[in-house]
Amino acid sequence: MKNTKKFLALCLSGAMAVSMAACGSSGDDKSAEGNDKQTESTAKTDEGKDSKEKEKLVISCYLADDSQVAVREKYIDEPLKEAFPDVDIEIKMYSDRQSLQVEVAGGGGPDILDLDGPTDVAEFAKADRVLDLGEYAEQYGWQDMFYDWAYNSCFYNEKLYSLPTSFEGMVMYYNMDVMKENGWEVPKNQDELVELMKKIQEKGIIPIAFGNSNYQGAVDWLYSTFTSCYGGPKAVKAAMEGTGKYTDEPIKESIQTMVDWWQEGWLGDKASQSITNEDMVAFFAEGRAAMMINGTWASNQLLATYPDCNWDSEMMPQKEDIGEILPFATGGGYSINANSKNPDLAAEVLNYLFTSLDRHYQSINEAGYQPYPLKAFDIAELEGMDEKLLDQYKLLMDAQEKNQIGYCSWTFYPSEMRVYMNENTDALFLESLTVDDYLNQAQTYIDTAIADNTIPVLP
Repeated sequence: MKNTKKFLALCLSGAMAVSMAACGSSGDDKSAEGNDKQTESTAKTDEGKDSKEKEKLVISCYLADDSQVAVREKYIDEPLKEAFPDVDIEIKMYSDRQSLQVEVAGGGGPDILDLDGPTDVAEFAKADRVLDLGEYAEQYGWQDMFYDWAYNSCFYNEKLYSLPTSFEGMVMYYNMDVMKENGWEVPKNQDELVELMKKIQEKGIIPIAFGNSNYQGAVDWLYSTFTSCYGGPKAVKAAMEGTGKYTDEPIKESIQTMVDWWQEGWLGDKASQSITNEDMVAFFAEGRAAMMINGTWASNQLLATYPDCNWDSEMMPQKEDIGEILPFATGGGYSINANSKNPDLAAEVLNYLFTSLDRHYQSINEAGYQPYPLKAFDIAELEGMDEKLLDQYKLLMDAQEKNQIGYCSWTFYPSEMRVYMNENTDALFLESLTVDDYLNQAQTYIDTAIADNTIPVLP
């Protein structure tokens, strides 16, 4: 599911090298025609010369299946080929983050790194593996192109190390057929949601689908949602800025609520550690679960895999004294490898990707890619696309304009804190770790990040 999320959120997903060199055929033709060794040698010499004249640029990506590669070729490979005809661009596949990190640490790696977001980028920045993009930002005016919340999240230790590849959020999905068959209304607030979950469970249906057996870190979708929506973005921001603590009552109460719901069987039927992300979506789509807390990226999976599923998505039912909140995140981050021999070219390619809006609108309309967080983005350009996706994009845009922004951990938490919480949230559910100990340990990572000036910037 992690790689699926990456593909749906980022444009540079897929696997397969793209070569734009076009100088080898003439040599083959000459060799075939006369079998002339001298001609063949000359052709190879010319071929080598042309190859040397071409600049090489490598872009990292994650695994993708054939259909994903085909989509990527249409919206990324071919446009890049047309925009940079004199550049040999390779899109290199990596099976996981660690293999990419090892290659970069060894002094190599792609020129452009497609990473999982600010917390992931921070790990590379700490080790001086990625470049400060400040000069390129001034050159291309990037600081004026992106929404402030997304652009500012890309800073680490007051330096810009990445650009946000998309924006996404956590929402509640509803299986509308299940809801209608049982006469249930979509809840408007937390109290109504609790009452609804009790009714759903009585019917032998899982209230909220969840599973993370194949990706333990999916728990960050949960704690990001609960702390933002039921602890409140003000409490989270205060903790990150040092004017409050992550152990403060609003956050503690929200985490306890998450744990209580899991132990009641409302969240994952007390079996989330044995359910995969794919099973979670299947349970929801097939009606074994009535609701699902998931990211906006899941809409593409539902449309592609379960086209007959009648679903809707809304912000998490609100806590009355907090209001409606949509936990926001950047879907990933593009960074330039500190080992790159062509950083200027890499920056030029990045600028092209973020300024070729006609290509971007087409990729959203036809392939369900998620929008870049650009100020110039015009949602009117998406009219006519799938209505459910369009409604979800409008939900994101409205929440942004109304400042109903919550905080997803992969964008707004210190990286060590997120790693700790991802590895230990299941221990909360299984009662081998107390909420107090969990939050106290999480706070230590905030304290360290504040002290060394590496705390993320929250809007």
